[in-house]
Amino acid sequence: MTQALKMTLIYHRHNVTEELLASIFSVSKPTVSRTITSIEKALARVPKPLMKPMESALKTPGSLVIDGTLIPTWNWRSLSATNFSGKHKRAGVNRQVICTLDGKLLAITDPVPGARHYAYAFKHHGLERYLDESTLADKGYIGLGLATPARRNKTRRTPADVKAVNRFINSRRAVVERVIAQVKTWRILHTGFRRPLGSYERVSSVVRGLVFLAAGHPL
Repeated sequence: MTQALKMTLIYHRHNVTEELLASIFSVSKPTVSRTITSIEKALARVPKPLMKPMESALKTPGSLVIDGTLIPTWNWRSLSATNFSGKHKRAGVNRQVICTLDGKLLAITDPVPGARHYAYAFKHHGLERYLDESTLADKGYIGLGLATPARRNKTRRTPADVKAVNRFINSRRAVVERVIAQVKTWRILHTGFRRPLGSYERVSSVVRGLVFLAAGHPL
């Protein structure tokens, strides 16, 4: 069991191929596949009793920061129109990440198709119920009642005070980009999910739980 758990964690952390894991652990590739699936099913049950509702997770003093990120997946032809992100020029799923100004990870939302923009994901998850004008975000969230930089007006020069506000917001919201980078040290969230998308929800649940546990925060 220890070796099976180690194999699964290596797979998620480094997103190595099953062929390489088979070589490392001196087993067959089908054995690796069955082992990872079995351990994932067990691990997926662990975080559920610890999961906080979104309202509780985001009930923290001070300003929060939100940003979206694309979790790359294989470009399955049958889902290319649904999951292909024009912004990122690759297939994947859209996840929203929310943290505090000091970089404490608070929430990673469930996935929506990569072709959907951040504003759609924000509304889809009902985040307007928990986030307000004190929440910092980038220009992709303009019009959603958050603190975002002002869009540049191509017909006139941007006033100095507007530039100053934009710089302030951008400098403070940069923390969420660092949090996302830390989350994606779990390489399966960064270098591409190769398995059939039917297994993504299970893998996503497992890795999200591991991310929060590794960060030392309750789920």
